[in-house]
Amino acid sequence: MRFQTWLNDYRYLGHLAEATRALLAALLEDQRLTPAQRRQLDAALSHLTDVREGFVLSLRTGQVADTSELEALVRHILFDWSWLEELGIELLPEEEIQLPHLQLLSFAHSYLTLALMPRLPRRRVTYPNPRSYADIPVPRRPGEILARIEELEEVLTYLQDEETTRLSTGSFRRTYGFFETSAWLVRDHMRLFGRPM
Repeated sequence: MRFQTWLNDYRYLGHLAEATRALLAALLEDQRLTPAQRRQLDAALSHLTDVREGFVLSLRTGQVADTSELEALVRHILFDWSWLEELGIELLPEEEIQLPHLQLLSFAHSYLTLALMPRLPRRRVTYPNPRSYADIPVPRRPGEILARIEELEEVLTYLQDEETTRLSTGSFRRTYGFFETSAWLVRDHMRLFGRPM
C-alpha cells in the first residue's frame, strides 16, 4: 500500500512537471495567462515549496564545505519566530505528526532532475534554441542547489505577475529545462514499472 502511495505521488510530480512545461511553452509563443494556467503556476509554486522544505529537511552540515556557506545557509533558511511570542501566540504541536514524505520525494526528484538536465537527450528537448541543456551546470554545493530552487520560484512568481520583462532568457530556459527533464524522468521511470505516467 505504501509503495502505491509513493508511486501515485511520483506520477503526480510527472503530470505537474509536464503541465508546467506546456505552460512555459505557451508563454514562449507570447500567449497571455489563462485562469487555468494561473492555477497551474500556483500548483508548480506549491511543489517548489515542497522541494525547498525537502532540501532543508535533508541538509546535513557535512555536505557544506566551508563555514561561510554554512552561515549563509543558516541565515537564509532559519526563521525567527519570536515575533509570535511577542504577540502572545503560542505554537502548539499538532495531534498527529505528519511525515514529510512528499517534501523529501519532491526534493530527491528535483535534485536528480538538476543533475540529469544537462544530459537530457537532444531528441527529448523541446526548447526552441538551443536544443540541448548541456551548457547548464549541475549545482553541486548546497548553496548552489538552494540558489537554483530560488531561481525556479522567482521565474514562476514573475510569470504569475506577468513580469516577463524582469526575466533573463537563461533563467527562463533553466526553468523550462527543469520541468521538461522532470517530466521525462518520471515518464521514463513509469515505463520501467510498466505503467503510464
